[in-house]
Amino acid sequence: MTPRILSSLLHQDEKSDVFLSPHVRLCGYTAMAHIDSESLAQMFAEACTPFLQKRYGIETMLMIESRWEVSESNNILKRIQKDSEIIRTRLATDNFSSNKAR
Repeated sequence: MTPRILSSLLHQDEKSDVFLSPHVRLCGYTAMAHIDSESLAQMFAEACTPFLQKRYGIETMLMIESRWEVSESNNILKRIQKDSEIIRTRLATDNFSSNKAR
């Protein structure tokens, strides 16, 4: 990780603004995973935790945060569908490396 990225993540961590992307990367709010169900989010968190602990330290923990808002936005609905599909593929293939899912 470059010093600039690390500095940004440390700043976000101080504000509790570090999230997990569907590509198993720590990220800010705009890139966080949008997941269609709490059970899928829980499975993803449980599967990713060992990889993240190896990468960032044993004290690394993931918490599920629900931010359900009623939205008619097609962009949001497409994002939820896309991220959830990426996560389902990762769970099915046991692929939690920090890369784009194929």
